Amino acid sequence: MDPVQRSSNSSTGEFQRNENGWQNSVIIIPTLLSASTLIVVIVILWKSIRRKGEKKRVSFSNDPADLGGEWAVNNAATYENFPEVVDPILKKWEMPDGWQITDQVVICNGQYGPISRASLVGEGVADGKQDVVLKELSEDFSPGEAQDFTDLMKFHIQVCNHKNLVKMLCCKIEARPLCLVLKAMNLGNLLSFLWRSRQGDNGSRVTEKWIFHTASQVASALEYLSGTHNLVHGFVAACNVLIHEDMTVELCGLGLTAIMHRTGGIPARRAAQVPLRWQSPERLSGDTPTEKSDMWSFGILLYEMVTLGSPPYPNLEISQVLPSLQRMQWMEKPARCTDRLYEVMLRCWAWKASQRPCFMELMKQLQNLVGQADDHTRLSASDAISQSDYARLSGISV
Repeated sequence: MDPVQRSSNSSTGEFQRNENGWQNSVIIIPTLLSASTLIVVIVILWKSIRRKGEKKRVSFSNDPADLGGEWAVNNAATYENFPEVVDPILKKWEMPDGWQITDQVVICNGQYGPISRASLVGEGVADGKQDVVLKELSEDFSPGEAQDFTDLMKFHIQVCNHKNLVKMLCCKIEARPLCLVLKAMNLGNLLSFLWRSRQGDNGSRVTEKWIFHTASQVASALEYLSGTHNLVHGFVAACNVLIHEDMTVELCGLGLTAIMHRTGGIPARRAAQVPLRWQSPERLSGDTPTEKSDMWSFGILLYEMVTLGSPPYPNLEISQVLPSLQRMQWMEKPARCTDRLYEVMLRCWAWKASQRPCFMELMKQLQNLVGQADDHTRLSASDAISQSDYARLSGISV
């Protein structure tokens, strides 16, 4: 072949390669730029969603009375269209014009907005003035939350008609902010009461007889939920029991129960938010809450009471709890715990859910044990509870 021709062919091939390379660059570079832009947008959206989720979880954990109580958002409702007509059920519970809220002090932020301690005053109020807890719907609530909040009010009206369930006194639905007014129990939640008892407060009233009496009241409330309404609580724990100075108690933290009442079930994601140390083995394995899983948690509540508020499985990390239970290694009998009390705890912790008692049976047993129990020996603990250590071990912020 002629050298000139070879040179020409070589130049032509080189040109074609350069042209093809340039064409590929024209295609590849914009594609890479588009992909990079898409990735940046996705990262920004993911971070935004994550921040919102974290904000919601923080608000949730700051409401100890409603742990486990996140409500299912009704996305169909909006602030602009709610409510044109006041629900007739809620209308009957509207706070009378002559009643006033005074001495309001915000104690934490809950699922929907500020939660406050306050006083309710006016003609017809018990003793003219009554301590209350206010749950308000914040002014910047998201679409659907107003409807959810009123559904929560209706749940209290329709279901919470038992002496050992937290009481709704009235509500504010005709003016902003929407507000749920609950009866306050002046000694706070049972967990805090137990901690104060460690420090010698509360007149050292914690005895074996007191434990059986208190536990029978909680069992009565749980039997009412399961027997009358076919509902479960989902997070039976000392932090979800309120106590009055006359030693009566009321079960609170009814968020999961309210979801079940409204929808017929509890979403797995919501049920999984309950701290693991209070969950039964079957729930730790992914099953939904049942009356029998509530019974397991009730046994944990008994442990909390006899130890004056110690976290369950104090010597285990959370990841070790289920493997330990699978080896049939229950918590040992605590110091100062009698055999009869420990036997009740072990009945609650039967490995097979079907072998655990129902709440009607347990309530009768506890009531019988009240008459046999020791009412003279005061329970005590030499060490104080560190709230930070408790939060780390238990997963509960108080």
